[in-house]
This record gives sequence, structure tokens and C-alpha cells, in this order.
Amino acid sequence: MTKERTELATPSLSGLLEFWLTKSVAGRPPVPSSISPADLRPWKDNIAVFEVIGEEAGTFVYSYYGKALAAAFGQSRLGATLDDLPPEQRALLQPEYETVRRERLPVARVHTAVFGGRTRSFERLVLPMSSDGVGIDKLLVAAYEMTPRELAARTPIYSPGPAPAPGSSSGPIPLTVQKPGASA
Repeated sequence: MTKERTELATPSLSGLLEFWLTKSVAGRPPVPSSISPADLRPWKDNIAVFEVIGEEAGTFVYSYYGKALAAAFGQSRLGATLDDLPPEQRALLQPEYETVRRERLPVARVHTAVFGGRTRSFERLVLPMSSDGVGIDKLLVAAYEMTPRELAARTPIYSPGPAPAPGSSSGPIPLTVQKPGASA
């Protein structure tokens, strides 16, 4: 898992990724019990935590939903599953979360869509966690709204091409990261 480091546009997401890396051991995703709620305080309003139930096609259950996310999307999803989302949202998120489970690596993307009657863009980061060091049984997801200035100034971290149109996404791209103690 030692590769070139991809930069995120949102400093808070970069900080969360760095934190996740410090909790990763021997190239494995962090064990959820190694992360206390106090550790996540800087990001708590902008994160959702999913419990992953099932081996193959997992069921993703929201076990935590931050206040900023609830405000941005009009409600808390605590206790809901991806199956409770509108079909177009589920069709976008399910494959992304399955990719994180399968690859055991973080993914990030910028998603632009109409939320609450206006076009908004969010940079998202999905981080895998594993209680047993083998299967991914939790996902830590963070999302931060980007201002038009941040969108214009960001260094493209995704495949080159035109900016995504409203209602689209830049597709989940696995982040390439260097684990602590690993050489490039």
C-alpha cells in the first residue's frame, strides 16, 4: 500500500486521512476500538460511521451521523441503511463503499448535485476500518462542502477532464497513501 500520496482539497479531510494513517498498523486499516470518540472530535460534525453487516454484498447501517451532515441534507440518517436512500443515491454510494471494502483503501471524490434546491459540491473521504484485521466491518465517511472558490482553486486529484456537471460526481478514486514506516 506504499504509493504516491494524493492531496485532498479540504484541509479537514487531509487531517482526517493523516489521523487514519497513524491508526493503521502494518498496512492494515485501523481497528475501530483504537479510535475513541474524543479522537474524532475535530471532524465529528462532518462524519458518518457505517456498520457493515454481511460478507459479500454488505448492508451499510448508519451508526453515527454528524450534525453538519444532518443540517446539510435536511435530516439525520442515524439507524437507516443505504437501502433507505433514494435509488440514484444508493446507486452511487453502494459501489463506492463496496470498493472500499474490497480494496481496503480510502477513496475520495467531489460530488456535485442539487441539495435543498441549490447546486452544491462536497468533497468526500471514505475510510475502511477492521475489527479483526481481515474484514472491513466499519466505514468512516467524512464530507465537507466546498465553496466555489475552493472548487476553482483545487488541484485536480481525479482523472483529468472537464469539471463534473451538476448532479454528477468525479467517481470514487482510491487514494494512494504511504503507510507510516513504509518506504516509497
